[in-house]
Amino acid sequence: MNKYQFNEEKLEFTKVRPNIKTVLKRIFWVFLGSIALALLYYLVFGMFVLSPAERNLVRETELMQNEYERLSREMDNLNKVIEELAVRDRNIYGTVLHSTPLELNQEVDISHYRALVEDPSFALAYHADSVIAGLEQRAALVTRALYMAGNSIYEQIDSLVYLPAAFPLRQPPMEAMGATIGRRIHPFYKIPMEHTGMDFLAGLGTDVLATADGRVVNVSRSARGRGNVVEIEHPYRGYKTVYAHLSDIFVRKGQYVERGMVIARVGSSGMSFMPHLHYEIQQEGQVRDPVHYYFMEVMPGEYRQIMLTAYNTGQSLD
Repeated sequence: MNKYQFNEEKLEFTKVRPNIKTVLKRIFWVFLGSIALALLYYLVFGMFVLSPAERNLVRETELMQNEYERLSREMDNLNKVIEELAVRDRNIYGTVLHSTPLELNQEVDISHYRALVEDPSFALAYHADSVIAGLEQRAALVTRALYMAGNSIYEQIDSLVYLPAAFPLRQPPMEAMGATIGRRIHPFYKIPMEHTGMDFLAGLGTDVLATADGRVVNVSRSARGRGNVVEIEHPYRGYKTVYAHLSDIFVRKGQYVERGMVIARVGSSGMSFMPHLHYEIQQEGQVRDPVHYYFMEVMPGEYRQIMLTAYNTGQSLD
């Protein structure tokens, strides 16, 4: 704004021209105010307003975080699937199928890729996708093997009733388990002789059960040797079971029996040291150890105890 001064000589107002110092002072204050306004603008927009490039970076970060979480969940789910498949694999294979679980050639270090998930980098997505692809291939391979094994079991499910996989007595206690196959001290001759079955200590008249479905092929009564005997053939892989030293016999030759059916009673007929059941399992004419055929009725701990008792009993009862 221009300044005016009254001139007494001319009796009029005249314009006052500012000097150099005043002009420079005004320029300085204008320059300082401009800088202050520029700083204020930068602070306000820098703190509250994002540039297009910054908004793109924020969106990319959110997308990456979501992708990391998705990949992590998929890896955890695949690990659980593989663990469950491994358990099912061990349950399906084994004694029943006379096979061993499937062995996979490729091993994947899952912990290594879990560490990669925690690394916030673009390379993680590539590695994680590679791991997931490998796990999916392994899961597909194991699933296919289990599917084939399951089909095999379902095809043979009717035949499993002929497998002698139960006790010949009803819930026998551990104390009833005697010597199994192998060289044992004969109770009368007191010399080591080959024992071809497993002894069960039981009272006179205890029910003797068929251990699988089959047909009676021999019923004999004698006061010597194995005494009263019942032999049952099972139409599955050439199995036959023998029950000796019986008292009463309730089946006849040619009769069809089912697992759990009472076929006789425990006795002490023939060359028997005391009342007991002599039980044999044969396959294609070869003697099998009955200890390994009770898996339908015992738990692993009980199986171990039965083996310890049967193998450590040095004297047979017949």
